[in-house]
Amino acid sequence: MWFVVERLWMALSSLPRAARSGETWEQGQSLVEYAIVAALIAIAAMGAIQALGGGIAQVFTKILGHISGIG
Repeated sequence: MWFVVERLWMALSSLPRAARSGETWEQGQSLVEYAIVAALIAIAAMGAIQALGGGIAQVFTKILGHISGIG
């Protein structure tokens, strides 16, 4: 009997503290929230790049023209 209790204690002590205390649901919820925020930021960045892409390309074209004229 003591052997079984000892093995059970060793198995439980090797688990992370969060898994033993039930914090895994909260961690999973936070992970999903961070993923949603990251996705929204990515969507906003893609929209900004599409909106400003033409203007930025013209600026780099002008800079390249000036650099080519100098050299």
